[in-house]
Amino acid sequence: MRDTRKRIAASLLAVGLLGTAGCTAAPDEGSDADGGLKTGNGVTDDTIRILSLTDLSGPGAAGGKPVQTGLDAYVEQLNKDGGIDGRKIELETADTQYDPQKAVQFYQGARDNVAAVVSYGTPTTDAIRSFSLDDDLLALAFKGPFPEENSVAQGTAFEVDTANLLTYIYEEHPDAKVGVLYQADAVGDGVKRGVEAVLAETGNKTVAEASVDASSQDLTAQITAMRKAGADHVLMGLSPGTTIAAVGAVSALDYDATLLSPGVAYSKALLALPVGPTMEKQMLITCSYPQWDQESEGNEAFKAALGDTEPNATIVLGWIAGRMLHEFLETAVEDGDLTPAGIMKAAQHSTVQTDGLTPDMTFGKEINERTPFRESQVCSVSDDGDDGVTVVKDWFESTAATNVELQ
Repeated sequence: MRDTRKRIAASLLAVGLLGTAGCTAAPDEGSDADGGLKTGNGVTDDTIRILSLTDLSGPGAAGGKPVQTGLDAYVEQLNKDGGIDGRKIELETADTQYDPQKAVQFYQGARDNVAAVVSYGTPTTDAIRSFSLDDDLLALAFKGPFPEENSVAQGTAFEVDTANLLTYIYEEHPDAKVGVLYQADAVGDGVKRGVEAVLAETGNKTVAEASVDASSQDLTAQITAMRKAGADHVLMGLSPGTTIAAVGAVSALDYDATLLSPGVAYSKALLALPVGPTMEKQMLITCSYPQWDQESEGNEAFKAALGDTEPNATIVLGWIAGRMLHEFLETAVEDGDLTPAGIMKAAQHSTVQTDGLTPDMTFGKEINERTPFRESQVCSVSDDGDDGVTVVKDWFESTAATNVELQ
């Protein structure tokens, strides 16, 4: 990676994020008058406008709010250091409430005035896929990626996290009887592919499977079916709201199965809910993000920027999304094309180093190259740690995760 990116952690600790000073001439018919930099929607001579679609008050707010905090913090630091090519980043944040229709409405209202979109929530990200593709607009999601070439994922794909988590279970408990809940959307589809990859690799079989609507608030019937089938592990391919409903049913039925959650459905804030004790007692998750007390240059820089913010590991997901966006925009400037299409293309040949926060990220054009890495961590849920989790297996990549095809 270029030297300016390599120095980012040291610069952050000393004076803030390292930016790149550059041409500040006003664009002339979509390009800088002197340097020939092409610009387009969302880019002026002073600013680059980014749309952030997130859930601040709906069923996914337990994850959406801290993620937005992390993204805001990164952008604030980046702007203090001069922004991108002399341009400050402006975030236009919209609260989708995890509602796909609201996400589409917000996107349609902003599409002509933004250079890229950051989107939290699989159902809402799914809803804007065709529109952002038509606009050649980079869609930086927290899970995915989706088939469209403009889609890039910040976190490990559901397929990957599922494959690693389920592989871990079968390695630790070869005779495990696993039931699976699939949400009836892109979340469930990805989890299903991960499960199938593990079953093909190991020869195991699930004992029960059930579909769940993304808006379901009562999963008593599905959880009862898992128990009747003898499942001692229940893998939940669910979003945050349906995860709460599933754990609530487990608690009400006094069902002692180990609950498995791949992805980002869990956050420490959930421990304050009535389902919290059951989560802490029975849940294992993939925690494919750095922990609050991790020792690394990247984490020192992250925590220095956050200051006195209450610890919450989910915040770092937004920070890393900001780091990715930073790299993509810098690469677009170096390519001479800061249009939405140019930013999208820049993302497809970028390498993002996070100074130890995560494994390095290398992106390409094909869907299997637009997920950051194929490693996961496994964590138990615990109210003792700053993150609400305890790592039980450090970063690893299973054979099933290596081989699973993203779609």
